[in-house]
Amino acid sequence: MAKKVGLPDFVKSRHDNHFVEEISSRTRTSIIRKIPVDKIIPNLMQPRKDFGNIDELANSIGEKGILEPILVRAKEGKFEIIAGERRFRAAKLAGLVEIPCIEFEIPDNEALELSIIENIQRKDLNVYEQAYSLKSLSDIYGYTHEEIAEKLGKSRVTISELLRITDLPPDIIQKCQHLKIESKTFLIELAKVEDKSEMHEILDKYQVKPFSRDEIKERRKTAKLPTANLRPNEFKFKFISPDKRVKLNFNIKSNKDEEDKKEVLIKVLNGLIEEIKSGKIKDL
Repeated sequence: MAKKVGLPDFVKSRHDNHFVEEISSRTRTSIIRKIPVDKIIPNLMQPRKDFGNIDELANSIGEKGILEPILVRAKEGKFEIIAGERRFRAAKLAGLVEIPCIEFEIPDNEALELSIIENIQRKDLNVYEQAYSLKSLSDIYGYTHEEIAEKLGKSRVTISELLRITDLPPDIIQKCQHLKIESKTFLIELAKVEDKSEMHEILDKYQVKPFSRDEIKERRKTAKLPTANLRPNEFKFKFISPDKRVKLNFNIKSNKDEEDKKEVLIKVLNGLIEEIKSGKIKDL
């Protein structure tokens, strides 16, 4: 029995109209045809890295064929995927030899841009994939935050927040992924922490017992507050005589970081005794 190679003749191709129209508005070239799978190549700039388990999709495609064509563009004698790599992988797993495609003529930057749009519309990208795909648009193609926001239909604030996540050090990102932290607000708040060792400390604490971004926010706020009435190298001394007739309170500031507090106190008290003996202190 011949293997299914795509859409049955009696099934009409379907696709996301809003997405295909988006591409069509940018190019005059649009061809729908079946293309051999060995002529199709993945896009190296594909923002999606985790394609999940495709067994169920492969079984469905093996039974019914591909109901939604993938989007491709001609490149160096092959056809590079713009959108639909998960369907392409599942089709290969199902043993299809050719699949229905919509071919467009489009430049590199718009291919990446539209791949991001397609994945975001489908909610296929995790927060890390979103952040780094937007960083590619910014770093490689020079898009501003405003331009990315306009093209993706997002607010500029949302784009700036996602890009802020890419400021996290690579080892911190890796640790967050290991802990399965997917909260955008948590990662943004973590990115505001200035010291990397403190980031690690926060994540170690999170590993023991997960918490929200509010705890990081409160921690940062507390760290910025000045300690009331404290100065560098200052300490307090309090003395009350047994009969409670004499009470002494000293706030003593040492001139040296490691100076012994007892020695400082003795010097202060000896100085006070000398001043009393010499009559410098009159009110006695």
